[in-house]
Amino acid sequence: MKTKILNQTPYLLVYSRLLIAIYFIFVAAFKQLQDPLTISLLLIFAVLSDVFDGIIARKLKIDSVHLRQLDSKVDTIFWITLLYVLLVVENSFIKAHAIELFILLASEVFLQVFGYLKFNSALALHTYAAKAWAVLLTLSVLQLLLGKNAEIIFHTMFVWGLIAQLEVALIIFKMKTFNVDVSSIFKLKK
Repeated sequence: MKTKILNQTPYLLVYSRLLIAIYFIFVAAFKQLQDPLTISLLLIFAVLSDVFDGIIARKLKIDSVHLRQLDSKVDTIFWITLLYVLLVVENSFIKAHAIELFILLASEVFLQVFGYLKFNSALALHTYAAKAWAVLLTLSVLQLLLGKNAEIIFHTMFVWGLIAQLEVALIIFKMKTFNVDVSSIFKLKK
């Protein structure tokens, strides 16, 4: 029984981000929920849950393609929902950076479609560059929510996001067979 509950931990962590995403929809709809500190704390919890779901799954030896794909799908939902909250809460900043955000979103959609068409399966690469991008994205959002100047970290995040997306494109292009958790273009098995 204890092992079964323990084995559910990675899934609980993934689904916790989905619950936070649902909460964020309410945050966008109800002004009284738009507390920057609460949003920031939930963001930090979500990012930590994203780190530990994979670590725990690998430690328990229950990591699977299904879990990695679920993790990636929930991450996408989470970040898009957070973007929606920022559009409501920090409208002027998001509008001022709409082109950069559109480029990142469009490239993400393109890569997902490209990967799906090539492998007939959802991508879940989890590259080191993408993990670094998530950290920069988190720092950008925290700076913004806490009322600090987010311009430098945002532009750093944008450039790094393009680098991470370029690496994913190269991985998809070079990969012969479907694989998850390709940590880097340099670690891609030929």
